[in-house]
Amino acid sequence: MTHGLKMHKLFSKSYYDAAKNIQPFWLKASNTPSNDQVSIITAVTAKTWPNLLRLTVYWDGAQDELSMERLEQEYREIPELYNNVDLHLVRVPGEKPSVLFPRNAERNLARLLSRTEYIMDVPSDMIPASDLRRTLEANKKKIKELLEAGDLLALPTFTFREKDVQKEDIPVDKGHLINNLHEGKMVLNDKHWKENEGPTDLDKWIDANTLYSIEKYEFHYEPVVIESKTVQPWCSERFLDSRAACIFSSYLQGNEIYVMPDDYVVQMPDNHAPEVSDFDHVVENRIYAKFYWEQCVHHARQLDALGLWNNPRSRHIRSQCSRVIQNWGKGLIGKPDCTFFIMFYRVN
Repeated sequence: MTHGLKMHKLFSKSYYDAAKNIQPFWLKASNTPSNDQVSIITAVTAKTWPNLLRLTVYWDGAQDELSMERLEQEYREIPELYNNVDLHLVRVPGEKPSVLFPRNAERNLARLLSRTEYIMDVPSDMIPASDLRRTLEANKKKIKELLEAGDLLALPTFTFREKDVQKEDIPVDKGHLINNLHEGKMVLNDKHWKENEGPTDLDKWIDANTLYSIEKYEFHYEPVVIESKTVQPWCSERFLDSRAACIFSSYLQGNEIYVMPDDYVVQMPDNHAPEVSDFDHVVENRIYAKFYWEQCVHHARQLDALGLWNNPRSRHIRSQCSRVIQNWGKGLIGKPDCTFFIMFYRVN
């Protein structure tokens, strides 16, 4: 089987000419990470390449990147890249996510090729500013248990109000960050919610000193999460770019989202035009509304078939999908009280 056929089989919703031009490990890091490390996965283009360099400085560890175009020479000349970053090359026309090979397919590719058991999907305009590596190392056993059980570890996202941000402005610990919040320099940015609002629950995070689970989950929630490479459902590749879809599928399976109390990511000011156009956003939202119903039915039937419908595992889907399940007919979940077979005969 040719390379093109293999890639197209793996990513069947992609365009064949895009799939056949995928180059896994186009450039491979010289260091071999240990299996229990966390790899960052992200996507960059020629225009956003500087974001990768910035991210690499803040995360001196394993990364799996998807770069459409860049000179090999620069990679070889920068030790942080050469030592720690695997580059997988995807060639599609233009600089924005394309239906020929959507960003969600790129996420799956990076996850598939990751050389570590755990991954963290970080958009290229964000950086893990706190000492996350120390947290992971100090709590390795507990984190391993949670991730292998299918749970997700969420990092709150904060952003600056001003566009002019210097490196020394970036808070490196929670105390510094809280001061910036009180002074109005930074805000919690739960995408799709107003400043300082959203499921992360800013007040709870400020006071937290241990992990806490999301209590007011909503299916548009898309924080940066640390997850297992192997136990999570794959991202739906019908979307140009939707981390929320990846998380929603996991949540409906009964997995918890735990917010990390001392660690976070900072979204840096970005002068580039949005990667997804307003028109594509409208299309994505309509697709996502249908995806929501589809996932509710799919996972409800799975849990019922496994005998887990009355188990705590189904708590999430019963709270998120009650309207869907009711509207899709009696007998969809659980055993119906009775079944009627009605046959009509036409007599000429």
